[in-house]
Amino acid sequence: MGVTIGIRREDKNKWERRVPLVPADLAELVKNPGLEFTIQPSDIRVFKEDEFRQVGVTVDESLDRADVVIAVKEIPIPYLQEMKVYLYFSHTIKGQDYNMPMLQHLLDREATLIDYERITDEQNRRLIFFSIHAGYAGMIESLVCLAARLEHQGVKTPLLEVKHAYQYGSLVEAKNHLLQIGELIRNEGMGDHPDPVIIGLAGYGNVSRGCQEILDCLPVTEISVGELEASAAASVAEVGPLVKVVFKEEDMVEPRSADAQFVLQDYYQRPENYRSVFQNYLPQIDLLMNTIYWDDRYPRLVTKKWTQA
Repeated sequence: MGVTIGIRREDKNKWERRVPLVPADLAELVKNPGLEFTIQPSDIRVFKEDEFRQVGVTVDESLDRADVVIAVKEIPIPYLQEMKVYLYFSHTIKGQDYNMPMLQHLLDREATLIDYERITDEQNRRLIFFSIHAGYAGMIESLVCLAARLEHQGVKTPLLEVKHAYQYGSLVEAKNHLLQIGELIRNEGMGDHPDPVIIGLAGYGNVSRGCQEILDCLPVTEISVGELEASAAASVAEVGPLVKVVFKEEDMVEPRSADAQFVLQDYYQRPENYRSVFQNYLPQIDLLMNTIYWDDRYPRLVTKKWTQA
């Protein structure tokens, strides 16, 4: 007996263009005689319906026949049917309040949820995640924004050549283009910008890795947090046109008690005993990439008050 897999349209956000299975992968999967695929139509999806039809996938508004329904983001509660199997990022693993009704609805309908976040290896390490790709796209878009902000201030730089992430056909294409821009910066500098541009990255996980992989296509000098103040006052000749600095937990917070020392696990378990010191770094940073998960138990990284100081 075969299995029908339905691919839902993404409609949580009006700008969501992603799809969990692309035509090239489906072209291989449909060769399995036990699998059939149906995909809902979408006006905004990055791939057109004909691209799915050409590889043997049925395009249909209804997914009622599907045994398994897959998506990227959460599926709205009214569309969750009883006894079906669902695969998507449910954003429930950390007990997120806003999705508890959805989780309860699945339980009440005796449906099965397979959360991408819980697909792990023997060491409980996640095998499916977008975090490094969020770093790729986020860094590219932030460079676009940085260039636009500087231009608005009357400063034109080679970063104006950076395109939006969606305008690159692949990661390789994006990196090659950034390498060309990097060569221009290496030979001619940052145009009208007289000082080093300092880019701070809060965190060192997968999102930060993605950001740094993009940044490293440019002539970037990495400094330690302890070198930040001196580097901000240095010339381009001394530290280079672009500087990056990565902040770890011990850089961003301090114990509230003057007698205590920073202990990473203590910070995670008792964050109320710590306070942020990140405002000390903000005057030296031109672009800040926040790559860490945060909830309101922890000290704030940046506040409106600090940005206005």
